[in-house]
Amino acid sequence: MMSKSSRKAPRLGRPATGVGGEKVSDYPQVMIRLPQPTKDALDALSGATGTPIWRLIDLAVDSYIKGLPEAQRRLIAGVRDLRAESGES
Repeated sequence: MMSKSSRKAPRLGRPATGVGGEKVSDYPQVMIRLPQPTKDALDALSGATGTPIWRLIDLAVDSYIKGLPEAQRRLIAGVRDLRAESGES
């Protein structure tokens, strides 16, 4: 029988749902302005699929980058790596 001190306490709150099990609350925040039809489409898509808006935007950006020519994808990857090295958000 395990002693009380060796048992793990149940985790409180909602489970982490970010990419790779990360806490979404730890993600940096971004404020953007969108045309109303775009916002309406995001809300409808999120509601219909159950996918959070942050995840829809994450998937859309990934899809957009994958559709770029190879030279542009390399440039974006280089800029992203430089920003990560310098600690910029």
